[in-house]
This record gives sequence, structure tokens and C-alpha cells, in this order.
Amino acid sequence: MSNIKWVMVPGIAALAAILTLGLAGTATALHSGGVAHCDACHSMHNSPDNPVAPGATPNNLLLKGSDASSTCLNCHKGSAGSYHILTTTGGSFSPGGDFFWLSANYTNVVRNNPVASDPDQFAHNVIASDYGLTVDANNAAAPGGTYPSSILSCASCHDPHGQVNGGTANGMDPISVSGSYGAIPAAGTIAGNYRLLGDSEYGLADAPIAVTKSYGETDGSTITKAADPNDPNSVDEYAVAHPAYGKGMSEWCASCHSDYINNSQKHPAGNGEFLNGQAANYNSYVATGDFTGSQANAYSALVPFELQTTDKVALLAAVSSTAGPDSSDNVMCLTCHRAHASAFNNITRWNTEDELMAEGFPTAANLVTIGAVANADYYGRDIATTYGEYQRSLCNKCHTKD
Repeated sequence: MSNIKWVMVPGIAALAAILTLGLAGTATALHSGGVAHCDACHSMHNSPDNPVAPGATPNNLLLKGSDASSTCLNCHKGSAGSYHILTTTGGSFSPGGDFFWLSANYTNVVRNNPVASDPDQFAHNVIASDYGLTVDANNAAAPGGTYPSSILSCASCHDPHGQVNGGTANGMDPISVSGSYGAIPAAGTIAGNYRLLGDSEYGLADAPIAVTKSYGETDGSTITKAADPNDPNSVDEYAVAHPAYGKGMSEWCASCHSDYINNSQKHPAGNGEFLNGQAANYNSYVATGDFTGSQANAYSALVPFELQTTDKVALLAAVSSTAGPDSSDNVMCLTCHRAHASAFNNITRWNTEDELMAEGFPTAANLVTIGAVANADYYGRDIATTYGEYQRSLCNKCHTKD
């Protein structure tokens, strides 16, 4: 298949972290940037494909799942692929991550003591009762905010109806293309929100917090991928086809995690948090002990950065760029975290809790235990092969302390 470029049109979409309901096409995709055909998600009369026992209460909103996330996963659960975000092997390497890690139960041995993994630490705990996904047992509300964990669903971030700036009640032009692929809408029409993410007027009736931020983003991932010439172990989201994150990503995340932005007591993230001298570190850093890199080939999909622009043309050009950042680019929430899930505590992109990445958890044996594909934790990368046996935390991509 040809490469598919995903883009957010500046000013009309908001982020994720999430980030990422991949769709398999543009105009012919189910959502197509806006509301899908209604009976994909709803069963108006509780028909045979969604039976309800006589006298029983129909599913909320006549959904085809027991709840919002279950309805989404009726389509978005499956084998690895661009729009499957819950697999049985951890093999979906989309930028947002695979909710597979919510079932990653294994035991580590740390200093001769057994330590059980805690999958609730590995993801945004969307509640999907039909698929065994339950409320976060560790956090009653979003860390750094007040959004209740008890109502977290796919629809907390994604607007399933794809409305833009409040929807047709506000007299918007019709949606003609998805905002995820870079297509230019025809005159008199608009592109839908990137990944159907809630925009500045999106809010749920049962959600006490409405999204108040918007952002710019494109995503250069593709349905099928050629091998990365710089890393034959990389399966997806690699240096020559990757998301290009635009201005405002952290501000969108701060709709729920407000305490983590513009807070001098926490790691910087946000539009005003320029990389400055850290950009030179990023560009020179290749691996532990190797600082011979150059900006032209410095980009790492495991440590992305935010461009200070919402210009669609500039973002589209960046999806295939291997260049590292300039000093005016930004660190953002997604530099270190994934939006959906990861193999590591706090949904980080790499293991921040062990000295050597190649020796950290989950181990190869742990991955076998939980049925994950080889090197699923690093998106198909063998760390010892890609970086070296003694590679330390990728915090050093910016901070060069190793």
C-alpha cells in the first residue's frame, strides 16, 4: 500500500495521547473524519445483532457494546494493524500504543524478591467491560487533575461523532475529508478533527471537564512499512515515517492533567518549554558513550519532540524527516509518554526504572509469559542490537549524562 499521511488542520482539532485511532483509508473509512453510519455503533431497535432480553434495560444510548469503549473495541480490537489498539500479542505498534499492556501480568525477581507487575500503571485505563478492561485501581482521578477514573473511556478523548467546534448546531461547514491524512477539503467544506479527537468545545454529559485546548499534529505512519534502513529491527513508527507533533500537544493533555504543565516543580512541557541547548544534545546523541550524531539524522521515534507550528504544510513535510530538533522546538508530554498504553510504568516510551535498558523489565522471558511478540516493548527493536548492551535511559537523548 502507499503511504498514508495523517494531519490535523490547525485550529479545529485537539489531541490525544493520545493519540491515535488509526483508520484504514480516507473518504471510504468508516468515520471519514466525521460521524460514521449510525448503525455501526448503535442498534436502534435492539435488533438480532445486539439482542437484549425481553424486559431488560437496553444498552446505554443503544450502543452495540455494554459501554462506550466496548463499542469502540468491537472494531478496534484485533490482530496488529493500523487501527487495532487492543491486540492479544502487543503487536500493534501505532504511536499511541496497544491496550494489550493492561493485561501484562508477570512476576519480576528484583534483588531475589518476587515483584508482580502492575498493569494499571501501563495505560490510560479505559473501561470496556465487554473486553475485561476495568477502572484504574491506583488513581481515583487523572494524575495532576480531577477527571474521574470511573468514567474514563475512549470517548473521553475521542469524539465518536466527529463534530468540529461544537457541531452543526453552530453552523459548521460539512466535513468532506478526515483530518488525519493531510487531504485538503474542498471549498465550502472542512476536514474533521485529527483522529476524531475532541476539540475546544467537546465535552460529555457525564464528564465534569471539557477539553479546552487545541493542537496541531500530523502522523506519517503507514498501513504497511518497509524496513527502516537505519534500524532493521524497527517495525513501526520509525525515523522515516513517524508522527510530526505540532504546537499545543501538552496543552491538550493538560485538559485533564493540568498540574503537569507550566509547573516549575515538574519536568517542563508545553509551548513555552523550548529545548534550547538540549536540542544540541539531542542531535549529537546516538547511544550511551556515542555523541557523534548530527542533526540531519538525529530523530528518534522513541523520543519525539514538538515543532512550534500548526502549519499543515510544514507538519506534512516533517513526517518523513530524519532531522532532529532546533533550539526553538519543544519538549512535550508525548516526548516521554504514550497516549494509550506502553510496556512500562507511567505509560513511558522506555523503561525509566532500570539502569540498563537491555536488562530492564519486561524481560524477554516476561514477554513470552504474557504472549507478546518479541521486543514488543520497544516496537520490534532489540535494544542491545539497536543501541548496545550497556545502553542507559533515553532521558540522555536530551540530557547526555551517560
